[in-house]
Amino acid sequence: MRIEDDLADAMRAHVSDVQAPPDLGRSVRRGNRSRVLRFRVAGAALVTAAVAVAVPVALNSGEPAGGEAATGQDRAVVRNDVTVPDVTGKPVTEAVPLLRAAGLLADMAAEEVRNNRVIAQKPAAGAQVAPGSHVELTLEPPPVTMPQDLGDLGDGREFGGIRLDYLPEGLEWGKWSGKDGFGKHSFTTTYDKPGNEPGHYSVQVIVFEGEAAKSAMARFPKAGAETVDIGGTKARLATLGEGGEVVSEGTLTIAWKLRDGLVVEVCFSPDYAKDVDGPTEAKKIAEGIRATG
Repeated sequence: MRIEDDLADAMRAHVSDVQAPPDLGRSVRRGNRSRVLRFRVAGAALVTAAVAVAVPVALNSGEPAGGEAATGQDRAVVRNDVTVPDVTGKPVTEAVPLLRAAGLLADMAAEEVRNNRVIAQKPAAGAQVAPGSHVELTLEPPPVTMPQDLGDLGDGREFGGIRLDYLPEGLEWGKWSGKDGFGKHSFTTTYDKPGNEPGHYSVQVIVFEGEAAKSAMARFPKAGAETVDIGGTKARLATLGEGGEVVSEGTLTIAWKLRDGLVVEVCFSPDYAKDVDGPTEAKKIAEGIRATG
């Protein structure tokens, strides 16, 4: 039903008990026309205002839904934005309370929730967001813990029944050691340039004893490998892929039987092998390895 019809019904109800002589009909209607028009305009304005209040208002815009600009009393403010605080560089125990105090929530992966330092946040500091918004925090990864299966090796040159008398210049022990990772009675450690991240390596040495030694040389491919002499012992030198196959680019590896029941492998990371004369340095390391037991 139209607003005009509503108003007409209201007028009829309002004057239903008024009696007028028949001869006054036309003159009265003409005399009251301007007053009725004014009422209808005013009434229409009142009803329109009431409808406008009931229409949803776009969040944070102050404009009624539908794209029509509102003015005067029809304009409504439905939220007050908050400023995202700067929590980058702070530990989680400080960052989360700061966000909470600003009326915001922190998002982070559950496995990362320690007192790690925040290294990035989204939205960025200074952004205007709605109260209760989520701020995604990126945390500094926890330090890598390397195994110490063989304990303190001092300078790292003696382990698993061997000693290294030669290392390329600039390398030092990686300060970790592993046991049985390459079969029972296998031992390993690495050497790297100072300052590299834990887990990075330049040279890795693996020692195989007993049963592990029997299978070590058997799994090293003959086809495509170079045979080199290490102190009167035949060694195999090749660049190996992840599956142990000979490839053009991969891990430069030399392997030989140091004595009965004892096999040694020396591996170069692909990057380090390119930085130095890989084959020459591999042979020098191998020639400087001796059994200690």
